[in-house]
Amino acid sequence: MSDKVAETAGTDAKADKTDKAEKHLYMMQFEGTAGAKTGLRMGARHMIMVFIVASEPKFAVAKGHKGLEVTGWSGLEMKKIGDITGKKRFEDKAMDASARKAMEKGASFLIFKNEIKGQA
Repeated sequence: MSDKVAETAGTDAKADKTDKAEKHLYMMQFEGTAGAKTGLRMGARHMIMVFIVASEPKFAVAKGHKGLEVTGWSGLEMKKIGDITGKKRFEDKAMDASARKAMEKGASFLIFKNEIKGQA
């Protein structure tokens, strides 16, 4: 049984196509606090893998942050980012499906169900 819950959000891909800059697929790790819209325990912290198609890392981060806020997440912290354009497929089926969904729709989120424990 997987400890991940897939949640996806598309961006306006038509608006992005007008930009002539080369597009890359970025993978980011965020931590966020669940709100009412998420369907998870409110106030719980979760790790979220975010896949975004963008021309530059700064635009990927901004799109990811905005997409998560719209879907009910707050207190967002971006932990890691990487350009995964042209990389091999993921062995993890949920991560691979999320990356492929982002390539089609512009964005995809993969929420880890397990709550992040507080640090003392």
